[in-house]
Amino acid sequence: MVSQNQMKRIRSLSQKKIREVHELFIVEGLRSVSEALNAKAPIKSILWTKEFSQKNAHFIKTISTDQNEAISTTEMKHISPASTPPGLLAVCKIPTFKTPKMNRNFIFLDHVSDPGNMGTILRTALWFGIQNIALSEGCIDPFNPKVVRGAMGAHFHLSWIGTMHINDFKDYTILGADHQGDSIQSVKIISNKWVLVMGSEAHGINENLKPSMNQLVAIPKIGSGDSLNVGVAMGILLHHLTAEALVSP
Repeated sequence: MVSQNQMKRIRSLSQKKIREVHELFIVEGLRSVSEALNAKAPIKSILWTKEFSQKNAHFIKTISTDQNEAISTTEMKHISPASTPPGLLAVCKIPTFKTPKMNRNFIFLDHVSDPGNMGTILRTALWFGIQNIALSEGCIDPFNPKVVRGAMGAHFHLSWIGTMHINDFKDYTILGADHQGDSIQSVKIISNKWVLVMGSEAHGINENLKPSMNQLVAIPKIGSGDSLNVGVAMGILLHHLTAEALVSP
């Protein structure tokens, strides 16, 4: 049985400072927890409701009973940070990443503070084979429950995610996404190592970072509208960049 103290601690993992102290974070939902299990992530415990187990009996049978158990719907609502809990919650250890390998392509996020955008970015980056995510100061914590929910298990397949400075990228082609930049169609990668810098939707890339860019790039607008979602824009840019890499000698 999950004690009141255990439930209180799990609930407190919604707070960044508590996650940092205990080096734990919350993962919810069938897809995300399945990804954690498949990646052999260090899971401390898995909790589920009776309703969830009735709908997903086969999945429940695959889980070891050690430190994993059913709880009531009321208890799940108490510990889950979600407004509508999916009925399955895991507590995982926050990964300890080694020093990033500086021979891989990166996404650099500048003051991206919206959790939904961050989650979408992580999922999209992995789709295009980018496993290294650099964060400026001021980004939302990537282990925030809303980010984790939106990332749908992406955290368990990243090679590295953490705070870096743009000056850390020596011998890289640094591309900044900016609506006033050159068309992405004009971009020619001059190095086999590149960084794509994405700023926040509200403010774009910080002006003090722009001198470090080799080129500012934009997505040509064909129709109408004011702007693209940062995650959508990044996906379009990555499609071009990775396609360019495939045809490069």
